[in-house]
Amino acid sequence: MRNSITKQKIEELQNSDVPVKLIDIRTNEEFQKQHIPGVINIPSEILTDMTSQFLKDEIIVCVCNHGKERSQKAAETLYNSGFTQTFYLEGGTAGWLE
Repeated sequence: MRNSITKQKIEELQNSDVPVKLIDIRTNEEFQKQHIPGVINIPSEILTDMTSQFLKDEIIVCVCNHGKERSQKAAETLYNSGFTQTFYLEGGTAGWLE
């Protein structure tokens, strides 16, 4: 199981000029309803096909509605594909936008 990361920690990293890639793994329809500004939408079912867009050592945070099963599984999938710094957003989109 991959580790969670909080909005606060992501903002701290970004303010320190550490690049963080936020990947919203929900469907396009879910993404269109509501999303975090600046995230990239790559639905989980095509995520492994899109890994050439990522660097193996960059910080990648997977995001879904509430930061539960889907984003955890996506972060684990990326980790198992050789990406060493994968996380899921604690609280998901809903928590970020509160």
